[in-house]
Amino acid sequence: QVERHRQDFVRDPHYHSAIMQAQFPIAMQPVVNLEELGIAANAFRFGNLTMESDKYISVKDAAADGSAQVVVIDMHNNNAVTKKPMKAEASLMNTVDNIIALKGKTEGQ
Repeated sequence: QVERHRQDFVRDPHYHSAIMQAQFPIAMQPVVNLEELGIAANAFRFGNLTMESDKYISVKDAAADGSAQVVVIDMHNNNAVTKKPMKAEASLMNTVDNIIALKGKTEGQ
């Protein structure tokens, strides 16, 4: 029986997710593809991307010309993307309102 499950898993990539959903009460699925929204793949790392609630995703990214920007994705507004030119080490969104907290570099330290 184990060998049959292994063969089904190898042949059908959806087999594993169907088995997992049947065993666990939490189903995981993609909600938004950030690359399709214009976010560079190298921004997907700790310290650059935050998701404090199910409403906002905040990303420290670089614009096409290389300047620094903060990108906010509002997932409750059809994944609306707002790009703001800012030099920040990190950004964090308020969990309810469209308020950005920024961490900046301190010169000389």
